[in-house]
Amino acid sequence: MRFLSGRGVKLTHTFLDDESPLTVPAVSVTVRDATGETVYTVDATSSGDEWAATLPVQPEGVYTVAWQAGQVATDTTSFEVVGGHLFTLPEARRSDMDLADTVRFPTAELKHYRDTVAGEFETITARSFVPRTARIEVESDGSSSLYLGHFDVSALKAVDGPSGALDPSGWTVSPSGFLKAPFELRDGDRYRIAFRYGFAQVPEDVKRAGLLRLRSLLTAERSGIPDRATAFVAAEGGNFTLATPGRNGYETGIPEVDAVLKRYKYGIFYDVFGVAR
Repeated sequence: MRFLSGRGVKLTHTFLDDESPLTVPAVSVTVRDATGETVYTVDATSSGDEWAATLPVQPEGVYTVAWQAGQVATDTTSFEVVGGHLFTLPEARRSDMDLADTVRFPTAELKHYRDTVAGEFETITARSFVPRTARIEVESDGSSSLYLGHFDVSALKAVDGPSGALDPSGWTVSPSGFLKAPFELRDGDRYRIAFRYGFAQVPEDVKRAGLLRLRSLLTAERSGIPDRATAFVAAEGGNFTLATPGRNGYETGIPEVDAVLKRYKYGIFYDVFGVAR
């Protein structure tokens, strides 16, 4: 689940035992950031079987949430605060007349599949099309550089070394994800790095591709083609071969979407460094 930065965060959760909701008397919520530090605690409120907790504005990043129902159950969920979305929900509803139906496609479902599409695009291209913040731990190889494992890095936020917090002002970071220290780093030392990465603004072709992919996921039943089909014969005649995900270079199975995503892959980088695509 993703929330836009600069807004409060409303979390909801239902305790389940398989399909059956659990009845619990009270729930406490503990929110931790990517380093494991507790950033917020609150008692949840209930409405039927659903529990809710409202948080104030949180910085960009990934968070885990522990829902503690006394001795009855403990569930863990997660959310991320990001600097943007691939598209807005009004844009999604305008993109297809069916999606304008708020009963058939409620807000929560559109949000879920928007996040699904964003995550899929990031997995396929290894890039983020919206601003995000990561907090990771990296081990030094004895040089002055650390590889952060992300493209389109735009800002260094914090550096923690073996002896604690360091002044990041003398460090430089490249869009390709390499962080350079103003001194040699001791081999084997571990550093915790916080940095911002991703596109400052979603490219228009990626936005269009995202809307196409959203519609394909939400309205798949309209096609009438079996999920496992790789070809079909039209009733009015003619044989057609389908673009199938996982075959012939297709990722989503939508040629226009896959063509857009292919343009944003750093193929040469992967070939040189031997990183799996």
